[in-house]
Amino acid sequence: MSEIKKIEHIGTTGGIDGDYSYSFSDNQIVEFIDLLNQVELGGKVDENKASSNGAVSYCIIYFVIDETLTIIPGEYFKIGDTFYEFDNYDELWDKFIVFNSTK
Repeated sequence: MSEIKKIEHIGTTGGIDGDYSYSFSDNQIVEFIDLLNQVELGGKVDENKASSNGAVSYCIIYFVIDETLTIIPGEYFKIGDTFYEFDNYDELWDKFIVFNSTK
């Protein structure tokens, strides 16, 4: 994972003072990338359809080459500016929840 500098998880609980942001530990980065490697994406999804699912958290991956990639895991999976079907959502979603509750 030497090409990744850090992964920041940002979101909101929707409540008062519910915004949060934290960086994954080195071990969490390895685990998160392993999880991302298991994701099976389907076709592209219209942003209006995908945005209506209420996603409230996202991850920014910072690379050592000073580039970033924003992803939003959810029923629809956003990578950069594009939403996709998350074909194995039912299989993997509980594993993503672990990262949503890690601080």
